[in-house]
Amino acid sequence: MPPMSPEDQPAVELPVEITAIRTQKKRKDRFSLFHQETFLIGVSGNTLAKLGIRKGTDLTPSLFSRIQQDEEREKVRDYLLRLLGRRPHAAAELNIKARQKGYDGELISDVIDELRAKQYLDDEAFARQFASDKLEFRQWGPVKVRSALVSKGVSAVVAERVTAALTEDLELKKICVDLALKRTRHFFRERDDYKRRKKVAAYLQRKGFDFETINRALPEIISRMKMHG
Repeated sequence: MPPMSPEDQPAVELPVEITAIRTQKKRKDRFSLFHQETFLIGVSGNTLAKLGIRKGTDLTPSLFSRIQQDEEREKVRDYLLRLLGRRPHAAAELNIKARQKGYDGELISDVIDELRAKQYLDDEAFARQFASDKLEFRQWGPVKVRSALVSKGVSAVVAERVTAALTEDLELKKICVDLALKRTRHFFRERDDYKRRKKVAAYLQRKGFDFETINRALPEIISRMKMHG
């Protein structure tokens, strides 16, 4: 954890007795600690319970530091849980986003490990949902899906396993044919048959299909395009 900045220091010299603990007005899950009428630090309910803080507790420099560490961890955990609440994320994605927010790298890793242990975070489940969405709604091919998963920090082994499982029963050749035929008018702007064939193949390659699948699909694509071109 980085060293405390001056504004993070308590307003009084420690140790002092905590004489009051008050619920914060805007957040009922957070509390303000006071010595007499001097504000000391704000804490979450989790931190209060974890550290056994109550009225009459002496706030020592050591306890103050522990509170700060726990509060920073709470911030990281809350941020990552908010991200996961919007959509599944790979662990590497969470790590990058939290670092961009300025959180400490070691602390981020610790919280990610905690979320994994509690099964809030599962790279394979993320990979399945991501791949399923791209295959179904974007009609990406397996190559593009695998590459996208790896770019998001999913291991190559998991990316391959998930993609293979989801595409096992798909008729990839038919998907290629259907995708290309939707763009018949576009491809027929090219009058040269050879160049048109190359453009179709390049398009399907960009969509993420491998050469073998594309080569199996091309004869049918070209034949049907000529029928409707």
